[in-house]
Amino acid sequence: MGETTQQAGTVQLHEDALEAAARHVRADRDVLLLGDVGSGRTTLLATLAERLRGTGTAVVSLAAHHGARDLPLAAFSTHPTLRPRSGARWGLAEATTALAEAVGSGQAAVLVDDVHLLDGASAAVVAAVARRHASRVAVVLTAPCGTDVDAAAPDLVRDAVVVRVGPLGVSATSALLAERLGGQVEGHLASVVAGRSGGNPRVAVALVRAAVDAGVVARVSGRWAQTGALDMVRADAVALGLLADLSETSRRGLEVLAWFGLVDLATARRLVGADTLAALDAAGRVAVHEGGREPTVTVSPPALGQVLRLRLSPRAHADLRALADGTLGTGVLPPPALALPAGVDVTGEDATSWPAPQQVAILTESVRTQASQRYRAWLDKRDLATALSLLRLRLLDNFTSIDVDEILQGTVPSPTDDPDDLGSYVLLRGQWAAATGGTLRDGMTHDPGPTGRLVLPELEDRVLDALERLYALEPSTVGVADLEGAHVPAPLRDFVLVLQVQAAVETGAPDRALELLDGWGGSRRQHAIGHQLDALRGDALLLAGQVDDAIDWWRERLSAAYDDLSMLGVRLAARGLATGLFVQGDHEGARRTLSVVLQMGRCGPVQSPYDERILALAATLRARRGETDLAAALLDELRATPRPYLPALDFALPWATAEVAYFRSGGAEPPDGEPLWAAGEEQLAVGRLASAALCWSFAPLELTPDRLARLEELCARTRLTIVRPLVHLHRTISQGTSTEVLAAVAMMRVPGPLVHVALDVARRRAVEEGRGELTEEQVRAVAGSAVAESLGRPQARSAPLTGREAEIAALAREGLSNRQIASRLYLSVRTVESHLYRAMQKLGVSDRALLGELDGAVVATG
Repeated sequence: MGETTQQAGTVQLHEDALEAAARHVRADRDVLLLGDVGSGRTTLLATLAERLRGTGTAVVSLAAHHGARDLPLAAFSTHPTLRPRSGARWGLAEATTALAEAVGSGQAAVLVDDVHLLDGASAAVVAAVARRHASRVAVVLTAPCGTDVDAAAPDLVRDAVVVRVGPLGVSATSALLAERLGGQVEGHLASVVAGRSGGNPRVAVALVRAAVDAGVVARVSGRWAQTGALDMVRADAVALGLLADLSETSRRGLEVLAWFGLVDLATARRLVGADTLAALDAAGRVAVHEGGREPTVTVSPPALGQVLRLRLSPRAHADLRALADGTLGTGVLPPPALALPAGVDVTGEDATSWPAPQQVAILTESVRTQASQRYRAWLDKRDLATALSLLRLRLLDNFTSIDVDEILQGTVPSPTDDPDDLGSYVLLRGQWAAATGGTLRDGMTHDPGPTGRLVLPELEDRVLDALERLYALEPSTVGVADLEGAHVPAPLRDFVLVLQVQAAVETGAPDRALELLDGWGGSRRQHAIGHQLDALRGDALLLAGQVDDAIDWWRERLSAAYDDLSMLGVRLAARGLATGLFVQGDHEGARRTLSVVLQMGRCGPVQSPYDERILALAATLRARRGETDLAAALLDELRATPRPYLPALDFALPWATAEVAYFRSGGAEPPDGEPLWAAGEEQLAVGRLASAALCWSFAPLELTPDRLARLEELCARTRLTIVRPLVHLHRTISQGTSTEVLAAVAMMRVPGPLVHVALDVARRRAVEEGRGELTEEQVRAVAGSAVAESLGRPQARSAPLTGREAEIAALAREGLSNRQIASRLYLSVRTVESHLYRAMQKLGVSDRALLGELDGAVVATG
């Protein structure tokens, strides 16, 4: 079950929680729905009431209110049908009788919204009726997290099953915003809003509405998209909703924590007090990360911290500075000067055990706090080390509030500069130049700073030429060979190793890539390079067919990246883990893992090609879940992703395009594999063997003998174990019996475009072999349930003919042979056979001679 469904024109959120609550009520169990303020508990309760009434259950709904807790029977006095009649005597006995009559004599449920605000007398009446009819009357209660419901209504909550109303993911946020804005939402915007809101519906809507008013969210090409920086959007409605139930002490504590950003747990306790911090934690208003070197604390969700900072007056800033100086000592932990970056989302159990809001807040605030502190340090020193740390946050982690040109133009050299730092600085400056319309060479050789001396000595033209070719948008790996024997400055050698490993991967030699990686000693200052090499090791293991080892490696690196609070590390490790899980067939695990990087926003501008596989996988996985609008939006973002250089394994766009098109059609349209084959031709022409092999292997085509021979020859030239099952499937599609094709399909584990082609061939071959039509049971016995369930979709009689099927069927009806049709339409004979077979299935004829007996209009429309 997905996290959203459409009901009567309204997006229904939290479907899982709704089903769980209904299931417990049907089992005569009481239920307590716990969720954040603004999570949609009231709406969820109203929807539950409708569903229960639809099953014949009598439903009585009561609501408690602020200020009414001290008014006896307040919940009944304001009820439209249970309140006392004018002049009638009213007390506990009368209220109990009224409620007992309302629940009737059959199955019933009493629903109480905000039970923590329920007055004692009303709670006693509900408890009395529920006890008296325990076998048929269930009680469903709601309350926000962090409230003491045991103290508020002990008799009601004692035996209740707790159902948590969790945060929204990307898909649910996208559906919610589309409804509220009246149009589809760009995937990136939905992702970032889901992260910053902590998955809270009320916060998400308030943040986007404020962004629309501020002009930083607008319609672009028919979709709502982010057109400016969300960092400075002041959404006061966020604070109004999340702070209403907090004490003044807790609100003050949140302001202090928001001003500081990310602080260690001990410091947070000193600043706001242990009791206040515990209360904020219980209410879900802070996130505490127990991993890493020491526990850390920040405000949750990130949007709340942003609002609290933006509305602080100059006097409040001064007061907070005085508090910091008095509590921690003068000059300790300077306040944040910059705004919040893009949010981070939930990952699933496969990547980390953190709850979603903690991931969102901790990782976001980590980057924001680092940026603030390092910017202040750079203003004081303007040295290489502080400049480099700022550039990494902007160019790798995409913290957009940092002005790259300001840093490059204001940084000066020092005799104490570390050579590795200088190499990293010069390289980032060159990559920034390449990403903004200049050249890598100019960026690496020209220092726009005050002295002009921040350049690498002894940087040969030969090395620059090779790096330039590798950074040009022309697919080539020649530049790596040109570096052999060249004098590469020591600070650039790790970067050159990245290029050498990428070249080994692209030429289909994952074993050589692993050999190079095993020889890397590592550098304590080259963290970004280390993350890229870690990602390449996982890809090399995957290509070598060591899927389990690759997944284990990426899990380990993802855990380490979270401990280090490294945004780039999290992005690359989660990207790799999602890839491994997808290949393994765990598509739900892949989707959950990808939600991390989606809600972190995009990679920095010099590493944007890493986004391509993230977006391709996300679009494909969403399409497979039936979330076709979101899949299309993600695919559009993939097409628009900037390319300062070509990524290793460049197959993401044509592959995702074929996948999304197929699943958007519901599997009823024959997949178009020609663009994937053409992409493989282009990659092969420039020596990118691995990319070519992946494009050809995934292409949903019935290959001609010539194409099959070329695919097998290409795979024989490489050591890409991972594609062998795909090549075997292509071979059986081309040459095998129906049984052999089904056996090869079984190795794929899940349906998809290529499996669709294989099943079409297996059906056709079964008829040709005299076995008759394949049944779902026959396919299930060989290939498994998931594949078998897809068998009937393409041949459903109710589906109309596609344009190509109708065209081919009409020509066959006129008596043309398959070869004549292929010649006329410039198609392969096998493509004609496949289209004609599907057309005949839809038309309900088993012999092409019978086509002539059908009315021409029927053939034209199906």
